[in-house]
Amino acid sequence: MANFKDSPRFDIHDDYYTRKETWKQIIPYLPTDKTYWEFCSLGSNGQSIKNLKELGLNVIGSTTHDFLKDELLEADILITNPPFDKKIKIPILEKLAESDKPFIIIMNSTNIFTKYFNRIFGEKDIKFIYPSTKIHFDKYEGTKYIESKNNTSFYSLYVCYNIPTITKNIFI
Repeated sequence: MANFKDSPRFDIHDDYYTRKETWKQIIPYLPTDKTYWEFCSLGSNGQSIKNLKELGLNVIGSTTHDFLKDELLEADILITNPPFDKKIKIPILEKLAESDKPFIIIMNSTNIFTKYFNRIFGEKDIKFIYPSTKIHFDKYEGTKYIESKNNTSFYSLYVCYNIPTITKNIFI
C-alpha cells in the first residue's frame, strides 16, 4: 500500500478557482433570501463573487478584504472555496468555528478525517453535500486565466454549518 509520506513533494498552487457550474449544483439547496459573503477573495480576480451573483445569490465580497485580519462583514451565510495550503486553511477554519456563523465551503474530502478538522468542528453539527463526480477547477496565475483543469486528483465536497435549508447530508 502506498503511503503519502513516500510520495514526492510538490509545491502547493492555490490559484485554482471554483467554476460557476460547481456553485450552480448546490443553488437548489441554498436559501435565496439571505446575504452571502464570498470571504476568500483576497488577491483573487473576484470571479467567484461574480459567478455566485449570476446564479441569483445576494453576494458581497472584496478582493482586498482579509478574512483572517479584518473584521467580519455583515452577512447571513459565509461561502467560499478556501486555499489548499494548511497554513492558511487551518486558521480560516478556526475563525469560521469561532464566529459560529452559518457557512458552506468546498474542501478536499480527506480534510474531514484530519485531526485538525475534528478538533475545530468536533462539537458542531456539520453537514455535507456529496457531489456524484469530482469537482474540477480553473487555474489562474494572479488574475490571468491559464486553463480549465479536468483531471483533479482528489474528491471534494461541500461542508455546511447551520444552513437553514440543509438539515441532513445530501448526495447530488
